Amino acid sequence: MCAQKLVTDKESTEYIRKIFNTFDINGDGVITIDELKEGLRKNGIKYTDTDIYHFMRQVDTDGNGEIDFNEFSVFWIAKLRKEEEKKKKQEAQAPGLFEVGSTFPTVSELKQQFAELDADGNGFITIDEIKLALVQRRGHCSDLEVYKLMREADEDGDGQISFDEFIVMMAKAYSKKR
Repeated sequence: MCAQKLVTDKESTEYIRKIFNTFDINGDGVITIDELKEGLRKNGIKYTDTDIYHFMRQVDTDGNGEIDFNEFSVFWIAKLRKEEEKKKKQEAQAPGLFEVGSTFPTVSELKQQFAELDADGNGFITIDEIKLALVQRRGHCSDLEVYKLMREADEDGDGQISFDEFIVMMAKAYSKKR
């Protein structure tokens, strides 16, 4: 799911209400345990009774065994904020392909990382290989993100990243971290 607006405006409240209503099957303004299970089942989400118990403990803040719209909204907003923080953290990683540690990698580690990205083994990393790597590591990426990364790393403008350019890119990433 892409990042949604974080509440306050009418559109977000309506969006949360639509999600709430998919679980509030009988329309009485609360989600019961049975409705929660049915909604998850209809959406193809597998769960255990333990999952349901933990979810209810987390979301049903008044402990009455039902989730009202306010409780659901608080949960959903927290979920969106958590997703947004996760996205920001992923974007802050250097430069999105490998997690930056506290020390710069050795030459052999850099060669290994480069080889992981160079899917066809031709000695260069292409924009398609960057996109593939980001999707494999994160599960998603935008074309803009891939373009920015490629533009930053491809110093000679030939549309591919050589090993030398890769080293420079990684050095920049480590210097940004400090």
